[in-house]
Amino acid sequence: METLTLTELAARMAQRWRVLVVGALLGLMSGVVAHVALPTRYEATAVVFVDAAETDRIDMTAEAAVASSRRVTAEALDAIGDPRLTIADLEDAASASPVEESRLLRIAYDTDEPAAAARGADAVAQAYLAVRTLTPTGAPDAGFTGTVVDPARPPRAPTGPGLPATALGTTVLGLLVAAPLSATRTRAARAS
Repeated sequence: METLTLTELAARMAQRWRVLVVGALLGLMSGVVAHVALPTRYEATAVVFVDAAETDRIDMTAEAAVASSRRVTAEALDAIGDPRLTIADLEDAASASPVEESRLLRIAYDTDEPAAAARGADAVAQAYLAVRTLTPTGAPDAGFTGTVVDPARPPRAPTGPGLPATALGTTVLGLLVAAPLSATRTRAARAS
C-alpha cells in the first residue's frame, strides 16, 4: 500500500483535475435529473385542540391513532370528493401526531398540489372531530369536544430539498467518487 503526504496527494489530484471536473459534472447532472424526475410534494397541516370533561384521561397517542384510522379516512374521503383518490391513497397521504406536552393534535396531508394538501388536511381534521364526537353506539359523546385551532393553509413551497440543495449535494458526491480516481497513479507513472 502506497503512503502519500498531503502535498503529494494534492499534486496527483492537480495533475488529473479533469477527473474531478467530470465527477463534479456527472454529480451535478444526476442531481438536476433527479430533481426534475421526482414528483414535487406539498404538505399542509391542520391543528386540532382536543378537550374532554376529564382532561387527565385524554391519551393523545390514542387520539392520533383515531385520527389515522380507516373510519376517519373514509369520512375524509367523502368530504374531499376526488374520484381519483382511494382510501389507501388517503391513508398514505395523511398522518396525525400529538404535539408534546399539550392536547394539540397535528394532522398533516401530503400531495402533489398545494391547495389539495390544505383541503386534505382540513378534511381529515373535520372527519376526526366528526368521528370522535360519537360514542361507539353512534350517539353524541357529551364528554368530548374538539376544535380546529389552526386550519391548514396551502403550502408556499414543496417539501424536501430544493434544486440548489440537491444539485450541491450530488456535485459533492460526484467529487467524492472522483477524488480517489484522480489520486491513483497513472500507468505511465507506475511504469517508471
